[in-house]
Amino acid sequence: MNSGQTVTSTWRNALRYLPFVALAVSALVALWQSYRAHRTVRETHPPAELNLPKTVPHVSIIVPVRNEEATIDVCVASLLRQDYPDFDVTLIDDGSSDATPHLLAAWVRRDQRVQVHRVDQLPDGWAGKSHALHTGVTLTCGEWLLFTDADTCHAPQTLRLMVGHALGQQDDLLSTRMTLMTLSGPFMPLFMSITEILLAHRMTPAEVRNPASSCAFAFGQYILLRRAAYLATGGYAAANMHMTSIEDLALAIHFKQHRQRIELVNGRGLITNRQWTTWKGFRQGWERGTYGELIRSHIPLVSLPGGLAFIAYGLLPPAVLLHALYAGKVRRFSTLLAGIVLLAQIDAKRCFDREYDLAFPWSLGASVGWVTCGILLLDVGRLMLTGRGANWKGRQLVLFPEVSSKVRPDRHGGFGIMKRPQNV
Repeated sequence: MNSGQTVTSTWRNALRYLPFVALAVSALVALWQSYRAHRTVRETHPPAELNLPKTVPHVSIIVPVRNEEATIDVCVASLLRQDYPDFDVTLIDDGSSDATPHLLAAWVRRDQRVQVHRVDQLPDGWAGKSHALHTGVTLTCGEWLLFTDADTCHAPQTLRLMVGHALGQQDDLLSTRMTLMTLSGPFMPLFMSITEILLAHRMTPAEVRNPASSCAFAFGQYILLRRAAYLATGGYAAANMHMTSIEDLALAIHFKQHRQRIELVNGRGLITNRQWTTWKGFRQGWERGTYGELIRSHIPLVSLPGGLAFIAYGLLPPAVLLHALYAGKVRRFSTLLAGIVLLAQIDAKRCFDREYDLAFPWSLGASVGWVTCGILLLDVGRLMLTGRGANWKGRQLVLFPEVSSKVRPDRHGGFGIMKRPQNV
């Protein structure tokens, strides 16, 4: 046998064992995901019901608003019903073009605790929501700040419980996990738990709470923070924070880097949030978050191998099991591995599905969820390579110049610099 035949034979043997290796790796990943999912749920607790001091700190509630005519009335009404004794509400109208400005003006006339500030022109170098939140900070004087979204609804006791907990635990930033979301439509129940699983890879609530750990997370629908901590860290005015499109995660990481104490609690039953009820809304929201995180991490090209890995992770186990059943070769180690992967995937998804009160059949769609997320991740890669950017609420998010110069080919086949990113 000559050297060419030897190389060919070696490659054939390697390809023959490739599915087995992929299944073995997938089994380890799936079991790890299941462990992290259970740990995340186990470490999540509701805010402790602690007594407030006699003189409570004033809380400034800041709500960035952009074209929210369908939800803003419910949100503001629920905020004004809070049984916490000392707060005000500042609504930052970020260039709304629907009926939102008229609705906001009505709330100002109705309740003296409400003020509205409109941003007509976004300054260069700022993302829309980051700028809106920072503007709210400059217009208010509360010792504590609450950043919350216009599509949320708050139970009357929420602010009292959250402030009491933050004071008792000496937190600088208190937020919730994503379980406060109401999953509706055919897409959110299938994919939301996949997002939770990916987050569990990154952190658990105990790791976020641990000052020695670099793990950090905050959910933008509810972020309660000390004004002093925000000002000490620079907040969104810090140079590397202006343009972030994942302002919640970026702020949590920023706080952790400045040695501020962060904690996550379970906000389910206290705050509700309904979004991404259509495929278009889900796709834009998911791609915006993923796009922004890849930019922040300076790893834009991960979207391509990552998307393919997600697709393989979702397709390979059921494909191997179906082939084994069809060929009558179920007593193979590869079949066992495929079964382990599939069961662990379902178990990890079920762990979070229970928190969202989803029926068991949704958990059986774990493989479909991974494949679809892989396709969406590939689409994020397409948006990056073509320079089209992710769209959110009529604004375009494109690559930062320093990142785009690494990934976008120019017309001569080299790598060129894209235009300055548009504000989002």
